Amino acid sequence: MDKIKPTIRSSAKTKIKRLVKRILQPFFISQKDYGKKVYFNALKKPVKENYIFYEAFAGLGILDNPRAIFKALLSDARFSDFVHVWAIDDLELAGPNTQEFSSLDNVLIVKRASSAYYEFLATCGYLIANTTFGYFFEKRPEQVYINTWHGVPTKYMGYEHAVERVENARGPARHFLSADYLLSSNRFMTDIMYRRSYKLDELFEGRLLEIGTPRIDCLISPDKKYVYEKLNRLGIQTDKKIILYAPTWKGNLYDRLDYDINGLKQLVCRFADAVNRDEYRIYLRVHYFLYRILAKDSSLRDFLIPFTVDTNELLSVVDVLISDYSSIFFDYLVTGKPMIFYVPDLEQYEIGRGLYVPTDTLPGLVSSEQEEVCQALSLITKTPDEYLKTYQKRYQAMRSWCTYNEDGKSCKRLIDIVFKKLFLPEEDLALREDVSEFYLRQYQRATSGIYAFEGFCQNKTRLLICFNTRVNQDTHYDELLKYLETVDFEKTDVTLLVTSFKDEKNKQYFNRLPAEVRILVWYALPFCIRETKKFFAHEVRRTLGSMQFDEIKMIGNVTKYWAGFANAVLSRF
Repeated sequence: MDKIKPTIRSSAKTKIKRLVKRILQPFFISQKDYGKKVYFNALKKPVKENYIFYEAFAGLGILDNPRAIFKALLSDARFSDFVHVWAIDDLELAGPNTQEFSSLDNVLIVKRASSAYYEFLATCGYLIANTTFGYFFEKRPEQVYINTWHGVPTKYMGYEHAVERVENARGPARHFLSADYLLSSNRFMTDIMYRRSYKLDELFEGRLLEIGTPRIDCLISPDKKYVYEKLNRLGIQTDKKIILYAPTWKGNLYDRLDYDINGLKQLVCRFADAVNRDEYRIYLRVHYFLYRILAKDSSLRDFLIPFTVDTNELLSVVDVLISDYSSIFFDYLVTGKPMIFYVPDLEQYEIGRGLYVPTDTLPGLVSSEQEEVCQALSLITKTPDEYLKTYQKRYQAMRSWCTYNEDGKSCKRLIDIVFKKLFLPEEDLALREDVSEFYLRQYQRATSGIYAFEGFCQNKTRLLICFNTRVNQDTHYDELLKYLETVDFEKTDVTLLVTSFKDEKNKQYFNRLPAEVRILVWYALPFCIRETKKFFAHEVRRTLGSMQFDEIKMIGNVTKYWAGFANAVLSRF
């Protein structure tokens, strides 16, 4: 393919404006944007091979799958010389969560979005996260990136999200495609989330490890004394059996809350009234988006479980779970204990978001009526075996396809597959490329039901279409749509790369594109850098990771920047 040339050239005025901005930005750049510049500059520094960088729930604490892997590595003498770096957003809020590791010399806590955060993110040899890093993130070839995600999907997500197709998918899709390893609990998660919701077939070049869920290991072999002591230190009473109400996030993205806070308080109190308070206590655990808001409400202090307590460690001491569409119930399945599903907005939720798991297959009562839920709670607290017997078939059916990999050894499998190559003798260095494959095959042979996913489909022509939303008009959108009508999606995999947008018009337009199209979003860096070939190579890695394409097509007007970007992509062919 010939070199791509711009159709819109920068004016002299624009060039002068950029030059002035580049000169003045060191004096006027915001602290937030300065951090991105620190990160970009740190990409030039050597990678520290024995440093591991962890982030869970955008820095909420030492939690979830990254926590489980971290604790397993800490307890393994082979990794005694490794340094573990945790990114924490609110150091004060997460204090009770991080203090148990504060005395360890090889554990560092850094404030998220600080200069130290960006330095470590750019230079640690291993990166482990259960969500995503920011748009500025660029996975270096020398780094090993493990994305564990944080749950088996129950709700429509990614490109299948009914309302926010692009917004919901853009961050995770880019990070999944950049990762060296993705973790999957089971084949359902592999097929529904990774292959279908985020469209990883054809482009993903890493390895998907279908080896169970690291965070569930602590439910298989619980240390209840450790958990009770932690809860007691936080003022949470554990002298009675625990009922946990754990509703999912309801709303759009991030800070758009869709909850009646007062109604939530009243509901928890009503549940508490339905049981014998001499034997049971009820507590509330909410999605981490909501926790950031509710944690500030002093009236919730008596029954809101802090997010500084890891969810699965908490579940190990829970006797009854009440949830709705939250993936928390998948984890709780391994306990064999009673569950209730309170879904007052089921009809609206199915229409507005959609569910992968039919409610008539859930392993417990499913009801939109508070009174019915209260009656079920009363039955459970009196005769739990009778309640479980009612839903035994559903329970067993779901466990058969969901928890077959959960044997308490997921962390060990991950460490063997990802890290064990580090301990090969010097004379066996040539084997390092094959060691992951060896352990995957070993587990597949030796353990019934535990296997590695064999690979994503890669048999189509991979096409990248670049479209600049900032310089194109309605006629160019029509040109894009007409072109997509000519594409044979049975033979061609299509990735559409668009510039970032906020307006409702673009959102609605891209939601109408064929469902087969994978849409990725490019965000401009918040500072000016001379646009050299090296710069564009960085930009392609930041936006597309290690993805490879067979063809590239520009639709509409092309700026000088996008011509440089496209030519950097072409250089990979």
